[in-house]
Amino acid sequence: MKKMAFVGIPMFLLLLVGCGQTSEKPGETVTTNETEVAETTQTSDSSTVESSTTNTTTEASTTAETNASTSIVESETTETSTATTNMTDMSSAVATTSTETASSESTSSNEATQTDAMTQLQTNFPNIAFPTNVPHTQGNVVNVASGGDENHLSVLYFDMATPMILNKSELNFETPIARFQQTIYPSETEAKIAVELRVDMSGQPVDLGYNITGYQQGAAGSSYIAWKEGNWNLLVRANNLEQQDPVAMAKQVVEYLEGAMLPAPQHIGQITIDMAGSEYETNQVTWQVNNVVYSINHQDAMAALQMAVSTQQ
Repeated sequence: MKKMAFVGIPMFLLLLVGCGQTSEKPGETVTTNETEVAETTQTSDSSTVESSTTNTTTEASTTAETNASTSIVESETTETSTATTNMTDMSSAVATTSTETASSESTSSNEATQTDAMTQLQTNFPNIAFPTNVPHTQGNVVNVASGGDENHLSVLYFDMATPMILNKSELNFETPIARFQQTIYPSETEAKIAVELRVDMSGQPVDLGYNITGYQQGAAGSSYIAWKEGNWNLLVRANNLEQQDPVAMAKQVVEYLEGAMLPAPQHIGQITIDMAGSEYETNQVTWQVNNVVYSINHQDAMAALQMAVSTQQ
């Protein structure tokens, strides 16, 4: 629509210039009037005075019209130049990463009417089941940045006070709290390998409740406990130096999953919780369906599980 507006300005200028001209050009008017003055002089002195007055009036009128037309042209040209400069400034103000540019351009025009970034994301990728629940600070909102396509899509979530549209450039300077990824592999076998199983059932048996047994072992200042639920393999790591208890965390996870339904892996799924970490990559839920691998990360262990559960809602 902006291009049409600027094309229209030159046409309008041509009309204005046309309206500013008389049926006779200024030079021709002077010549004709000088001829009339010469002929009238031969007739009578009174006629000469009358023709001179008419000639002067005509020249003044023509000059005024010419100046007015010139003023209009200059005014319109100035407005066109100003609008073009403003448009250039607006274009240069947009700054996004190379993987986010296309998506940012497609959503910038919707800034006035589309403020829910998660809804925008779902609209852009209607066939993907994104998490609908991303736990964050109460009173804040979740902003979103995405990159890639359905073959390899990565989505970052930000806990912020101010809502922003999808892929807002300011998000480049923020720290994410969570991530969702979808990757399509050439084969189902490659997808299963990509899940990266981390499970060892050779440790000391521990009752986690609900008829589930975990296996605990320690190594290099850390304690681990692993167990299985259906096609899911679960692992909790705790830092001994910080006196963290992996058994308590494992029991909390088991209790939560008794009342919540995770997405069903076709063959294999892995949940890894690191109690010593604080980054969004710390806790991960990954599962395979055919040749597709889905992955969810959150800086909080239980929040990562809640995100995974919400992909089914």
